[in-house]
Formats: sequence, structure tokens, C-alpha cells
Amino acid sequence: MTIAATLDSADGQRLIGQVAQTFGVDDDKAGQAVHTLTDELQARIQRRMLNRAGVADVAALVTNPAAGTALSEPQTLASPEAVDSGNHILDVLIGSKHVSRKIAARTASSSNLDTGTVEKLLPAVANLLVAELQRQSQPALQKAVSGIPGLSGFGGSPLGLPGDAPPQSGSASDWSSGNGQSSSGRPSGAPIDAGQPLPIPGDNIPGLGRRSGRSYPQPDDNDDPYQRLPDIIRRGGQQVPGGGGSLEDIIRSIFGKVLGSNRGVIGTMIQLFLIRWLASLARRFLSRIFTGR
Repeated sequence: MTIAATLDSADGQRLIGQVAQTFGVDDDKAGQAVHTLTDELQARIQRRMLNRAGVADVAALVTNPAAGTALSEPQTLASPEAVDSGNHILDVLIGSKHVSRKIAARTASSSNLDTGTVEKLLPAVANLLVAELQRQSQPALQKAVSGIPGLSGFGGSPLGLPGDAPPQSGSASDWSSGNGQSSSGRPSGAPIDAGQPLPIPGDNIPGLGRRSGRSYPQPDDNDDPYQRLPDIIRRGGQQVPGGGGSLEDIIRSIFGKVLGSNRGVIGTMIQLFLIRWLASLARRFLSRIFTGR
């Protein structure tokens, strides 16, 4: 199920009702704002994942065990801790408060809410989006991690819930690939993708090469494998045993399926070019209507 489908489900409607109650707005207006902001942020995630560093940054957000708090405790979405968490997500995905304000202003206009209210909703929706992306991608991430040399010793354990202790070394894996490959995982190829693809012309893609303020230490006996996953991606990734392809592409595909867009790098670039071109045409058309030129 994609995130868009989840929002339209009964559980999604209950969640939107909780958001409306938390921020003191009408349910219908809250629903429209949440849908619009979700679409905006999903597009930002897809843009960030055009390069390897962006995939690593998104993986760091999604594999944070605390991310699930937004779904398990939605009544805390307006708390200072939730606001800080949401603003960090916005910094990674957007990187500019000016752009965030423009997104809030567009959403306020389409949902009949004041801009100040939507600016408060934006970090809350960012938290909810990452939490839902974590929830839906967890089984596929567990499978991918269990096949990575150097991480499979941890059993490819699922993402911990908030407050959980990290998995212990030597724990047994519950996942079986079914393809006859050993869970011990030997590398089937050298590190690939030595360079980063060029960004879209005219774009200033935030966070290129960033580490999102986090460090990823070398493994120890009590290390959480997901903590090191973004750094492995950022350093160039690996071929996943069993002909699964590069880790970067696998993670991008996992997130793409949940986001409802799994076109790969080239397909996403084409889509973004078309959206920008159509938006430019629309702006020129409306400008001529209102100015008479």
C-alpha cells in the first residue's frame, strides 16, 4: 500500500482527525492540508534520492527508531520534541526555510487555512510521512540488510521501536531469502558508483554529500546495523548477494514503492523536468490572463 492509499484508508482518516484535534482545525481542512503537504514532501524525497548521498540521507531518517513515535503517539505531534524532529526532516528534504514557507503558503491557499497554522502542520506531516515510510518499508529493509556482508551477523533484525535496546550480536535471523544464498553473505562485487549523478539543471539540491549531522561509527558487539546503513550507502554501496543489485538502488526502489513512484533515477528526472516545464507554462499563461499581455 502506498502512503497516498494509507491516507485515504479508515486508519488514515482517524489519523487526520487526530491531527485536526491536536492543531485545533476543521477535519476537512486538515485533511486537505495533510494530503497537499504529503504530496509536496514525497516529491522532495524523490528529488533527494536522485543521488547516492540523498538516498543515504533519507535512509538515515527512515531507520531512526524514534521516527515511529509520530504514528504511535500522534497526540504529541505539537510537542517541542516533535517540532524539532519535523524541522530536522524538513532541513534534510528541503534545506531552506524560505522554500518551506512557500510550500506552507501554497497549501494554506488551497486548504482555506491561514499560513501560520499550515507552518505548524508542516513539521507534523513531515514526522508522519517518515514514520509511515518506516512502517511500510521495514520488512523489505530487513530483508536487504540481512544480505549485506558485515551486517548479516546482526541477524538483519527489524527496526527497533522507540525505547528498544539495539539488537545483540549473534542473534538469529528470522528471514530466509528463499534463493539458496547463505545468510552469512559474501560480497559478490566490488563497491560501485564511484561518483554522484549531476543534479537537475538549475536546482540547488540541499544536502549533497552531507552527513545530516550524524556520525556512523565502526561496528562493535552491540551495534545497530541500521545505524551504519546510511554510511554504507554514502561510501558507494555494495552489490547485494544473490544478484539483487547495488544497495543504493535497492533502497531507492524500496522507498519508491511506498511513495507510489518507482521509476528509477532517469524516470524520476524526466518526471521532475515535465512537472517544472508544465508549471512554468501555467505561470506564464496565468500571468498573461491577469496582466493582459
